[in-house]
Amino acid sequence: MDAIKPYMRPGLNGSHGISSETEFVVCFLGTGGGAPTRHRLGSCTALRLGGQTFLFDITEGTLRQMEYSAILPSSVTKIFISHLHGDHLFGLVPVILGIMVSHKLRMSGPPSKKQRKHLLEHGEKPTLEIFGPPGLYNYINMVLTLSMAKVNYLNIDVIELVGGRMERGPMSSRPTNRGARNIFLSHYPETETPCIKRNYLEPNKDGVWVIDAPEPITKEVIETSNVGMGHVQDGFKRLPNDVNLGLGRRLHIRSAELDHLAGVQTFGYTVEEQKPPSTIDVNKAKAMGVQPGKKYGLLKCGLTVPNDDETGEVLPEQVCIKSFAPRKIAILSDHRMVPKPMAQLCKNADLLVHEATLSKADGVAVSENKHISFD
Repeated sequence: MDAIKPYMRPGLNGSHGISSETEFVVCFLGTGGGAPTRHRLGSCTALRLGGQTFLFDITEGTLRQMEYSAILPSSVTKIFISHLHGDHLFGLVPVILGIMVSHKLRMSGPPSKKQRKHLLEHGEKPTLEIFGPPGLYNYINMVLTLSMAKVNYLNIDVIELVGGRMERGPMSSRPTNRGARNIFLSHYPETETPCIKRNYLEPNKDGVWVIDAPEPITKEVIETSNVGMGHVQDGFKRLPNDVNLGLGRRLHIRSAELDHLAGVQTFGYTVEEQKPPSTIDVNKAKAMGVQPGKKYGLLKCGLTVPNDDETGEVLPEQVCIKSFAPRKIAILSDHRMVPKPMAQLCKNADLLVHEATLSKADGVAVSENKHISFD
């Protein structure tokens, strides 16, 4: 479904005019939560953004569900896991393997044994990033090891969000487990896979984990940037915040904790574009003494420039005729309350995906309801 209107550029991708580079489309692969039915899979939301796909939570059957959509597994570049409950996690390893197979099949022709060995040792493998609570890395490796599945055509970076209120997981709070090995944070060398790396990300003082933060668009960035050279087919030098930059785009991606169940660390996520360049009126710019050149890039990004003879300044609002607002989505999974840091992240979102599979109308008391949001 087109949850957020894409930028429309006639002539790019058929009659509807939606460019694959500028799309911002949300697809609900599953909305059944912990109680899936024949017609509703468990939790999984996909965000199609500029030629790539982000998945949020992956329940059982997600890989098959993707076959009913237009989403190619090889287009998935990032996966975000909210918490380690099975209805949000048990489909993760099959999707990882599906992504790997999809990349393998996209290779031009079946590689020979010698070519395959060279690729595994020296080739440029695609990378999949997976974000979530501590324990995610151990879960992935344990399932792969015990099922004797190999990951060799894909590099996986597992980034665990550490430093939260529930960081150690539910087992550590039980008196009988004090002093025992922490299964969420410990290392198990016998299950580790060379292609899967473990990294940690700590929160800021405001309780927000910054997953990606593009550098501000400044004069220096614009004048020295070579972003997009060789990536875009027309060879045009793109600005770092250009919506047509495709996989090279940087986004504002942040996370904060949700209050779900005691001892179960749960995260919500927001994804926001950089403010894209405005459209410049060339005739107006020329009339004000600025000929086509690097200064146009500055004006498009909201920066004031001197005119060519340096007798005055030209303001962006004097020559820019159209400006697109950056689009933002917030995705909140199971929770009973939204803490302040997460609530702040959700401000000004164009779309809020709020999972609430139970309500007061279902006859569940608020004190017992673990899937309802209240302030």
